[in-house]
Amino acid sequence: MNSAFRSPSRTVLYWSIFGLGLALSIVMALRSQVEADQVNQLRFGWWWIAQDVFLPHGMPTSAGGFSPGSLITLFSAVPLMIWWDFRALALSMVVINMAAFLFLERSIRPALGSRGRWLLLLLLWLGPWRMAFSSFIWPPNYALPMGLLHLATAVHMRQKPVALATFAHVLLIGLGAQLHSSAALLALLSIALFTTRLIKVHWSAFAAATCVTLLSLIPWIRAIATDPSLAPAGAGFPFRGLTLIYPMVRGLGYTLRMASLSLPSRLTTFDFTPAFGVGTDHWLLPPMTLLAAVAHLTALVPIWAVARLFRKARRRRPWSQEADGPLRGWLKGYLAMACCAAALSFAASPTTMMYWQTQVLMATITLVVVIPLEGILRTRHRPTLLRCLSIWTVVTVLLLATITAAAPMFRQGGRKAAVAVLTADEPLIDELGLRNHCTVTIDENHNWAIPD
Repeated sequence: MNSAFRSPSRTVLYWSIFGLGLALSIVMALRSQVEADQVNQLRFGWWWIAQDVFLPHGMPTSAGGFSPGSLITLFSAVPLMIWWDFRALALSMVVINMAAFLFLERSIRPALGSRGRWLLLLLLWLGPWRMAFSSFIWPPNYALPMGLLHLATAVHMRQKPVALATFAHVLLIGLGAQLHSSAALLALLSIALFTTRLIKVHWSAFAAATCVTLLSLIPWIRAIATDPSLAPAGAGFPFRGLTLIYPMVRGLGYTLRMASLSLPSRLTTFDFTPAFGVGTDHWLLPPMTLLAAVAHLTALVPIWAVARLFRKARRRRPWSQEADGPLRGWLKGYLAMACCAAALSFAASPTTMMYWQTQVLMATITLVVVIPLEGILRTRHRPTLLRCLSIWTVVTVLLLATITAAAPMFRQGGRKAAVAVLTADEPLIDELGLRNHCTVTIDENHNWAIPD
């Protein structure tokens, strides 16, 4: 049965589908729109290249202040050095996600088998959540490849201390915090993995990565010494999620949805008129809106998968013994620790969780679904599951086509179109080609430092 998934023709088909997903991501990146948050990030790169101003801090945070460090400036400026167009950043996002996915897929391939690889291709690589949020500019979108690389590097640390893997793992967290605050969840997860002996740390590499991280923060430390308001903090209070319950439940809910076809309104506020002309919206909007609404039911799949993971975890041997066993057993331990770290992080968060703060867990929660489905494909229920996966694939294709053509972040104009509210008519608007990808509104009283 497994040989059918490994035949040469299936291999060609696998990489062809992968290539189609990559091609669609490129199309989405070229069609992507910009709003205030996107302009904020573009400013970091534009100021450095055009004005020779290198900002020592990052983007505004939901808790107040700004992210530490200046890595966001490098990630914004380098693509612009190659192509003086804002879409260069969107295309760089596609490339980063592709590289991270391939590295993860290769790292965990023995645990998934050929069936699992196909499931990962369908549920993660072609997943509407990943496809959409890896195709436009937005600092939270860097969290997805961070999550992919965290797992990939942890795999190489499971049996013995490996210097390169440890260095990359620690550096990913330290530098990742300069891109998005969700790196704190990865730090908590790494502590849990180390405590349960699911990973082994090479301490010299750990120290080296820590030193590199601290050195990169020197300009930021000097800046906050002069202006303390740049430091992240302020809004909310610690353990807000545990105190009010709802913020924690909201975070867990969004995490589960990442492995489903239950999409946020930012992706499902469709308008077909800009793409296909007047009259088409009347015919296409009702069925696609209904499809997006029914797709919310697919969130039941990750709920079932998480419940199954912890039900079976109670009967397993200690996680510390999984490091020296098969990779599949270790991977289940990683996924269980990730779910626990997520719950603790959401409970301790000082602000209400939003879906972009859970992107770092997209790969994790998808693998929680992939593993039991791969097991079912080896049972007598295989035909039923294949029929369900066929339906899932059709819905995925329809949603991806609709998002690319009619979602606000991938069309100009129409219902709830992208609007960039700026304080002045800045040179970067025309230099980076923003007018063709958003509606620019000038408001002298607008505070661009306020996050979305």
